[in-house]
Amino acid sequence: MVTAAEFAKFNNILSNSSLQRSNPHLNDGNKSNVANSHQLLSGYVDEYFYVDKSSENLTFTISGHKNRSEIRVNQNFDTAEPNIERTLSASLQPINIQATLEKAVSGDEVTFLQIHNKGTDSSGHGYIPHPLLRITYEAERNGKYGHYWATIKLNALDCRTSVESLASECSNAYKKFDLGEAKLKQMTDFDITVHESQLTIKVNNVEKVNHNIQYWSHLLSYFKAGVYNQYDDGDGINSWSQVQFAKLNVVEKNFYVQKPLEWDINKWKLSIPVTKKDWNTKNNSTTVADFSPEHCFNSPQSESFVLTNQTNLAYRYPTGLISFFKVEDQRLHFSADMGYGVTTANSNYIRSELRELFNTDSVSTCSTNTSNTSWKVNDSATQTHRHTLTSTLRIDEYPSVLGQLPKVVVGQVHGWEIKQALIKILWEGDDKPVRVQLNQSFFTNNKACKNNESNCNAWPFSIEMGTYASKIDWQYQIVVDDNGLQITTQQTDGSQRVQRNLYWGQPFSKTKEGKKVTMDSKWANDDIAYYFKAGIYPQFKPTPSYANQRFSVSFSQIEVSHE
Repeated sequence: MVTAAEFAKFNNILSNSSLQRSNPHLNDGNKSNVANSHQLLSGYVDEYFYVDKSSENLTFTISGHKNRSEIRVNQNFDTAEPNIERTLSASLQPINIQATLEKAVSGDEVTFLQIHNKGTDSSGHGYIPHPLLRITYEAERNGKYGHYWATIKLNALDCRTSVESLASECSNAYKKFDLGEAKLKQMTDFDITVHESQLTIKVNNVEKVNHNIQYWSHLLSYFKAGVYNQYDDGDGINSWSQVQFAKLNVVEKNFYVQKPLEWDINKWKLSIPVTKKDWNTKNNSTTVADFSPEHCFNSPQSESFVLTNQTNLAYRYPTGLISFFKVEDQRLHFSADMGYGVTTANSNYIRSELRELFNTDSVSTCSTNTSNTSWKVNDSATQTHRHTLTSTLRIDEYPSVLGQLPKVVVGQVHGWEIKQALIKILWEGDDKPVRVQLNQSFFTNNKACKNNESNCNAWPFSIEMGTYASKIDWQYQIVVDDNGLQITTQQTDGSQRVQRNLYWGQPFSKTKEGKKVTMDSKWANDDIAYYFKAGIYPQFKPTPSYANQRFSVSFSQIEVSHE
């Protein structure tokens, strides 16, 4: 048995749930809360709740009539809430369920997924002891053997009452929907979605149920998943039901935001501050974990390293869960904890950062080990001559460390195999101007500046832009063409706009350091290739004493154009 907290793919459900379980040695139908979300993330495991080591599947098992081992999702929600869509998404497989149910003396079904109710408020007033929905396996129903079924309650009445006026409604209180024959030798995907009083159920991405639940809107509801027995084996001990989940998470979509997120996932590769081995124990690499869009893989790959718009790169440190990257509420969210992390080969700093993949359709590769996925100022392959990165972002959280500015780079232009960055956009705090860090010249072949060769100590300089506080949206734009550089920052309403133009080979005097600089014309040479970067790249080393000091930055726009 292995704890579920060791597997990043279950962090979503563990961080949002508690574990409810029966004791199979007590009376049938007993239930208690045995672990909260903090305990689950800290490594709770028992013989009824664990990850199977060989399959890496989350496993629930229990015996006894009306006994259970279930995850209860903490959030109580309004099924009629406007603009919010909630989905319980699962891939599950019952284990030896046919043999288990053959031993039953009464009943022949097991429940795996539910929508239940808390009542009309969070205190539990108005609770009814009936779930809105149960997804079950049944040995036989209506002449159909071994099918999955959805049992939906058709009213919001407590049908335990003997009130005569309810007799008619309670006699027809449930409807059964056939979800198809269970393929017990493989996982089956279920997606249970609630959106504005509409309940839909998909099985293997095929819609099986679309049902209006307006009658349920006054009740607060929640999701459950695991194993819950609706059969009696006669003694409550010898017969065990079990289910395994390869996937189990809750997805919430918010449709309030009018403007769509401006970014193209197919143009980016992502790096995060853990190793591939840390992220996926089946991978032995100790290099930084990176993720590429699906089109970058020529053959089926582990889901662990594919970047999608549903990716949530949640990871558990001793100080708690962190999501290095996720797409939520029409924003790209990047985070890093300054207490931990591994770095890329040419840096002492951690990052959760995107690296542009240029022209991948034409070059048929996403490799960043060659210059093929980088662009040139006058790019003959694409006939483009003007290259632009526009980002709109918000600093949501930053570290508070005595004697240390909260420095974080949120955008870059790098030359391929050039250690000296062309441009870095650096945020340093609420009351400090954003700085653009540049280099007047460079070495090729990733050569560092040593012994002041070619006067390289004088190359770095910076330019001050506008001042933009945390928790507000602001924008930067970088343009690179054969004339030089144009860099602009502003708030999203156009205020505090600052624009700087630097031309190749021409003096520039408006530096923070007060020195006159000249951008070397060889930056525009036809053999120099570039790529954009966006995300977070903190500019001080992680150390255990900084644990739980975090950068969190979200973007509503990361847009590149090549014209």
